[in-house]
Amino acid sequence: MIKNQTTMKEQLLIDHGYKYLWFIVLGAFLLVLILPFFKSVDLSVGALGLLLSALAEVLTTFFQHKHITFIISLVLGWLLALIICVILFFYIMWASGNMLFVK
Repeated sequence: MIKNQTTMKEQLLIDHGYKYLWFIVLGAFLLVLILPFFKSVDLSVGALGLLLSALAEVLTTFFQHKHITFIISLVLGWLLALIICVILFFYIMWASGNMLFVK
C-alpha cells in the first residue's frame, strides 16, 4: 500500500469533493422539484437518477465521517437514498399530472 493514501474504508470522498457533491445534490433536488410542473417527466426522472447516485454517495460518505463501518454506511446510504427517491418519484408523478389520487 502507498504511504499516506486514503483507502475506501477510511473515506469515500475527499473533503473538497464532498462539498461539491452537496451542491450537485441540491441542484438535482431543485430540478426534481421544479421540472414536473413543466410536464417534463422524462427529464425529472433523469434528474432523479442523478439525485439517487449522488445522494447515496454523499450519505455514505457522511456515515463514514461519523465513524460507522464501511459496509453499514454503504447500506444505510443507499437505503436512505432509495427511500427519498421513491418518495420523490411519487411526487413527480403527482406534480406532472400523470397520477391521480382519488378516494
